[in-house]
Amino acid sequence: MEFVTRLPSSLNRLRASTNSFLSDYEPLALIAAPILTLLLAWIFQFFIDVISEKGLTATLIGFFMSCVKLVPGVQRYIDAEKQKVVDKMQASGKSKRDDWMTELPRTGLGVGVVEKMKDEKQKDVVWQGKCSGTVYIGGTEQEGHFSLINEACSMFAHTNPLHLDVFPSVVRFEAEVVAMTAALLGSKEKASGGQICGNMTSGGTESILLAVKSSRDYMKAKKGITKPEMIIPVSAHSAYDKAAQYFKIKLRRVPVNKQFQADVKEIRRQINRNTIMLVGSAPGFPHGIIDPIEELGELACSYGICLHVDLCLGGFVLPFARKLGYPVPPYDFSVQGVTSISVDVHKYGLAPKGTSVVLYRNRHIRKHQFVAVTEWSGGLYVSPTIAGSRPGGLIAGAWAAMISLGMEGYLENTRAIMEASKKIQKGTQEIPELFIIGRPDMTIVAFGSDVLDIFEVNDIMSSKGWHLNALQRPNSIHICLTLQHVRVVEDFLKDLRGSVQTVKENPGPFGGGLAPIYGAAGKMPDRVMVQDLLVDFMDSSC
Repeated sequence: MEFVTRLPSSLNRLRASTNSFLSDYEPLALIAAPILTLLLAWIFQFFIDVISEKGLTATLIGFFMSCVKLVPGVQRYIDAEKQKVVDKMQASGKSKRDDWMTELPRTGLGVGVVEKMKDEKQKDVVWQGKCSGTVYIGGTEQEGHFSLINEACSMFAHTNPLHLDVFPSVVRFEAEVVAMTAALLGSKEKASGGQICGNMTSGGTESILLAVKSSRDYMKAKKGITKPEMIIPVSAHSAYDKAAQYFKIKLRRVPVNKQFQADVKEIRRQINRNTIMLVGSAPGFPHGIIDPIEELGELACSYGICLHVDLCLGGFVLPFARKLGYPVPPYDFSVQGVTSISVDVHKYGLAPKGTSVVLYRNRHIRKHQFVAVTEWSGGLYVSPTIAGSRPGGLIAGAWAAMISLGMEGYLENTRAIMEASKKIQKGTQEIPELFIIGRPDMTIVAFGSDVLDIFEVNDIMSSKGWHLNALQRPNSIHICLTLQHVRVVEDFLKDLRGSVQTVKENPGPFGGGLAPIYGAAGKMPDRVMVQDLLVDFMDSSC
């Protein structure tokens, strides 16, 4: 009471009027009102965040579909229809699991297991010269470069670079693979700063994941960003979606321009205080087109953020294509602003599957890739990549591939596949029903059609033994040229012309093909439903 009497008269009057006003309301209402207000504010903020992430149209469609699914029987019908599509996908060449083993045999086969493995291998499709990408080494598995890297892998199959003191051989191999790869990508140029470093990984996805994780933590240390965002063109590899999910990074997708390159102007509009990195590809997987890396580098520099360049496909082609006189725009560490690069040795580097390299402009960035544990009862622990133990045999195989081929070998291979690529491009352009997407910079040729269902063309090609990649937005297919294709260019073009003619004369889904599935997916406004379909398919396949 003494405190109240000391209040200034104006505050006493305010207190009295407030109490008088509130006396007209129930005490429960006074308690519930602020709680309800906070709840409504939380719901509003949630919708704002969802709209910011997915866009207004996708959010409204998703909300509508969620309401529709609440109608009795609708969800059951959707699940049944999805299962039909999954069954169709499995019917088109997927292995049956009926005779797969589910437990150890009572008595082991010993060396006889090799014969069983040979029998299983006979069930694989004929991939020699027929697959887009997939196998990049020329020839057969029993000769030449194949035989060499198989022997190298076998020789070091028991090694593990985690144990530095036990296997110094593979530790050296890894360091030299990284250094030689870096030299191809500008480490010797003055503009690179002379501090390029990196590590070997299990593939392009792990290289991208590590680059994103390192960029996130580097930007947190440098600028204090705790709600990280990255900006990618829609043509960027799906590994960035995986990284965003794994590392809790908001992903902003930007459309490509009319040349199917990253739209720099639109990327600039998306940059904000939480942006940690931009992404460019050289080239992008869908259409084989190089993004404007120099312009992206200028953006990254001006905003003080990271720029990752995906060179998984181009790392062992573009340096040699440039030496051969092909017009190749800047794409590597000679470009200011590029902070990290991923490059697969197991593609055009002709190394065994499971070998890639992630590179950084300096050690200040790379140190954020490492994980060090000090409180484990098993001792002090530090690991450079996602994996702890790593197969030294693959590292040895990559080293053997690079050392055996040398600069001249890679130049010869690049000349062959670039020439084959130009022939495929020219031959495809001569088919009036097809058009080339953009202007391919390298060894990928993507094409679509305004008069035919391109996925039906793809299904006919599949029936002829070709395994091409189906693309969307726009609907198209592509072939990624490797050494396997150098001798079958004319066969490919002949079958492509025949497939186009078949679809032209007999339009309609090819039995067992994927055209209906891609067609349906392209027309589904609810992309969550498409996502569920893919997850159901994967869940039933592994």
